[in-house]
Amino acid sequence: MRINFPVKYVFPLLFGLMYAVFMIMELQGYVKRRGWLFSITPLLMYFALMALLIYGNALLLRYSVLEKRKLWLYIPGILFMIVLYTISRTTIQWYWDNIVWPEEPMRFSSYFLWNFIYAVWFLIIASMLYFTLKWYDQRQQVKNIQINQLQTELKYLRAQINPHFLFNGLNTIYGSIDKENQQARDILVQFSDLLRYNLYEADVDWVDLEKEMIYLENYVALQKARSDSNLQVSLEIIVENKNLKVAPLIFIAFVENAFKFSSRYETRPNTIRVRLQQAGNRIQFECENSYEDDEPLTGGIGLNNAKRRLELLYKDRYTLSIKKEAYTFSVHLTIVL
Repeated sequence: MRINFPVKYVFPLLFGLMYAVFMIMELQGYVKRRGWLFSITPLLMYFALMALLIYGNALLLRYSVLEKRKLWLYIPGILFMIVLYTISRTTIQWYWDNIVWPEEPMRFSSYFLWNFIYAVWFLIIASMLYFTLKWYDQRQQVKNIQINQLQTELKYLRAQINPHFLFNGLNTIYGSIDKENQQARDILVQFSDLLRYNLYEADVDWVDLEKEMIYLENYVALQKARSDSNLQVSLEIIVENKNLKVAPLIFIAFVENAFKFSSRYETRPNTIRVRLQQAGNRIQFECENSYEDDEPLTGGIGLNNAKRRLELLYKDRYTLSIKKEAYTFSVHLTIVL
């Protein structure tokens, strides 16, 4: 049976084992003179000092070098820790050695140089172990991402519908609808356009803003056709430059959410209001819907994916405000292109 041991525990175990062997060898004189019970106290004190030094070094490496890439923060910080460790360990060692060997008192300065060298040497070893394990951990993350991508691709291939068969089927249905039933024909055409955009045109990094406008118009029209008369839906689009490039399907998740969670009152109107405005390099999108007070507005995976895409594609260039007020759920999104 294979046991998956977390990589994050390897670093302290490896270094702890190495330092334990070193300290046992160094404290042989304590054991011979006073026994193991006496030697445990200074051993634990040495371990505590070394742990503070090693983990302090790891934190400094992580936050000053790996994340912020500011080496000038690391150098004075680690020098301070080395000096502090050297003074503390020298004081402890001088104190315990005078207890064990009172007939041979040692000078305080005689310990200082060796403890300084030990600190530097152990930091070098610990840093090498730390970077090795970080490298291994990153490789495992890349491997896991590749596995997830393969699994996602496999699921997609399994669930994929032949588009030609699907559109041929829609054309057959369209031809079978009575010509006098123009509303049904229009709805089918709108649905076909939505499907075609999802399958063929939205599978790119950027699309013209005009295509997103048409997609929103078709989606709202389709939803209005299948909703009852008590749902009041308004869509307003004001665009100066239809050729601006935007991420595909970036707005639709909020509109889908509005139709999904809109109220179903019978005695008062239910409303959905969508507004898309572009001026210069700024796009403002608003979506509001009435909701029933006891309706849980979780939003689902679509809303979470939209937030994640905004963060990846428009980092520091967008603001998103989602508010749940009295019977009104609103989304306000501003994107700077």
